[in-house]
Amino acid sequence: MISEKEASVESQVEVRDGYNWMPQICPICKVPPTEFVGRRGGAAHRAALGVECQIWSCGRCRLIFPNPMPMPVKGIGQHYDLNADHYFQHHDLEGKTLDALGMITRAEQLTGRKGRVLDIGAGRGELLRAACDAGWSAVGIEPSASFAEYAARYSGAEIKREPLEQCNFPDCSFDVVILSAVLEHIYNPDEVIKEIARILRPGGALFLDVPNEKGLYFRMGNLYQRLRGRNWTVNLAPTFEPFHVFGFNGRALRMLLAKYGLTVKDWHVYGGRSVLPRRNSFLGHLEHRASQLVTVISNWGGLGTYIETWVVKQ
Repeated sequence: MISEKEASVESQVEVRDGYNWMPQICPICKVPPTEFVGRRGGAAHRAALGVECQIWSCGRCRLIFPNPMPMPVKGIGQHYDLNADHYFQHHDLEGKTLDALGMITRAEQLTGRKGRVLDIGAGRGELLRAACDAGWSAVGIEPSASFAEYAARYSGAEIKREPLEQCNFPDCSFDVVILSAVLEHIYNPDEVIKEIARILRPGGALFLDVPNEKGLYFRMGNLYQRLRGRNWTVNLAPTFEPFHVFGFNGRALRMLLAKYGLTVKDWHVYGGRSVLPRRNSFLGHLEHRASQLVTVISNWGGLGTYIETWVVKQ
């Protein structure tokens, strides 16, 4: 039997366009959102990608997310059962491998040892391969069947295909956890960080990076939409690639990490590269050039497009 509360929630779920549309509260603060950010996707997208959502912000931590949240009817495979080479076509394999080696080196500096590392969202397995080559014991989690097969072949590491919460790892069983370009994709970020804190040993380290949805790129993009008379937003991508469903900022991320006893050791906000696709029109060319300029400027003043951090469990 289901409870009265569960029955009430189920009665509010709408099924359409391949999604279950579920009422969403802030997973960090456990309160409903109070600020409407804008429409995103479908008719509210420059290329009409995805299905239209309403994006909202928590009034306390400023985390942004769709409300209601579009949950894929067929599970995450609906989004991620893609050819790995296609999904990662804009990723530099050599560059990712070098980044992975740097991560493993920093992990050893923070923890003082070679140990056991867990890579959540292993993708093609670059980090796992680098860890194994450096003498670490490595395990990956990759729910996408196509990505998991690729990662297993490329890295030779053990790949689990269940979500982290279903892996049943023992307490304090990892020295390092990597959560690179993952937190913005998952539907239960609070539960995932809580579980990571449980499986990290005291003194163990977590690396994660997320888009900074309060960065200059997003602020200027939203201002541009308002100047054009639209209530669109450029934040998130709940129903189209790359399928970002939660939008973090410095305040929200620090609050979530502190909630589970994770102390920041390294904190870096940077501009990265422009993520706006070029369109073959005069306006499209101007938009692309403007986005490149904003990205360069955002490298100063803590307004970059991305946040990366190393944190340590107390």
